[in-house]
Amino acid sequence: MLGVSLAGCGDEEEGGFSPVVAEPMTKVEFLREADRICVGSEAQIEAAADDLLTGRGRPDPDEVERVALGVVVPALEAEVAAISALTPPPGDEARVRAILDATERGIAAVEADPRDVSGRVPAPLRQAQQLAEAYGSRECGLR
Repeated sequence: MLGVSLAGCGDEEEGGFSPVVAEPMTKVEFLREADRICVGSEAQIEAAADDLLTGRGRPDPDEVERVALGVVVPALEAEVAAISALTPPPGDEARVRAILDATERGIAAVEADPRDVSGRVPAPLRQAQQLAEAYGSRECGLR
């Protein structure tokens, strides 16, 4: 996905190496990679949610909190870190940052009230999903 230029690597006369420069991704490449990352984290979250909902009635609040803090938050943090490591297409940096910022606010909302996630998706995570969909993502965002 990410092109890497190694021109000038190992210049024997100077005994050094030229820095490796990553080429910017196209929007299609960026979205493909970001969606791949989101599919992985969303699969973890959905599996944990399915486990919570297999019993009868409302899930136990302690179990909801355990899943929110032990699965949802780490999955979303890993998603943000992985997408942050990508180089957005030139000119799209602010849009990508807005999506990641909304996701980080959503993580903070889950951490602040982890038992509340059984009934609704926190507003910042809904905003992150809307921003991601408007940008072109087909996979990023909690449903």
